[in-house]
Amino acid sequence: MLISLTYLKLKEMSRKHNIEKAKKLIKTAKERGAKLIILPSLFPVGNTFEIYNNEKKMRSVVKNLAEKIPDNSTDILVKLAMEGEIHLIAGPLLEQAGPKIFLTTLVISPDGEIIGKYRKIMMSEKDVKLGISGGKEPIYVVLDKKYGVLSEDDLFSPEISRILALGGSQLIIGTTRPVNKKQDLIKYVAITRSVENGISYLINGEMIENEDGEIVGYTPTFIATPDSLVYKEAEDEDSIVLVESSMITQNKEGVNTRLNGIESIIYGLCKSIKKTKMNEKPIPKPEG
Repeated sequence: MLISLTYLKLKEMSRKHNIEKAKKLIKTAKERGAKLIILPSLFPVGNTFEIYNNEKKMRSVVKNLAEKIPDNSTDILVKLAMEGEIHLIAGPLLEQAGPKIFLTTLVISPDGEIIGKYRKIMMSEKDVKLGISGGKEPIYVVLDKKYGVLSEDDLFSPEISRILALGGSQLIIGTTRPVNKKQDLIKYVAITRSVENGISYLINGEMIENEDGEIVGYTPTFIATPDSLVYKEAEDEDSIVLVESSMITQNKEGVNTRLNGIESIIYGLCKSIKKTKMNEKPIPKPEG
């Protein structure tokens, strides 16, 4: 299956503008044979969580954007998948589920069916402050291969990647939120996870443009493999990165059988790590 990552320059909070850009990239990717297309975090409004430090503003953003699934944002993604006749992975979106809010990534089929829904597990400090809840467990999506799905800070958890590897994932797809410094850190972490688990990582970043046309944050869009490290990377804004899944797939068949029982242990470890992270307190400086 030919997969297309996207590297969109999103204008913050400009839905119509960003949707039109995405349509053009999806059309280009489809014309070149792509069957699975990845869209960035908080599409179509753009993710500014790590760009601004105004907590009051960000709480307002979360409140205004959080919606049930399905709803307006889901409808936009379903329409893009159906019009493009492609599988689509997009997110996370801000999902309102009862009193809780999750960061949720969707997998949508060419006929508009939601065939996968993943709630981000590893919450950043800012996520917690904004009242966002963490999901419970990783998911796999079986298309031509078995794909593991990651979202943002999940990449920084070796336990989540290990669970996906032990579960037989042949490729891992993740999205990242833009930052205004140390953007290459994402590449180093993805390379590390790829080498640790012997699996290729397809990481979809994005650029954020403010209303004055200034780039205020970004993360790269790239593919990390155990052998090539950075196998491919988007060089230009509003561009795509194409890769044939069979070219970067490691043989993971039979892993579950050989390591029976270990997965449940790591699930518990993952929950423990998540709980510890949420309860972390800064170490006080010694007096004097």
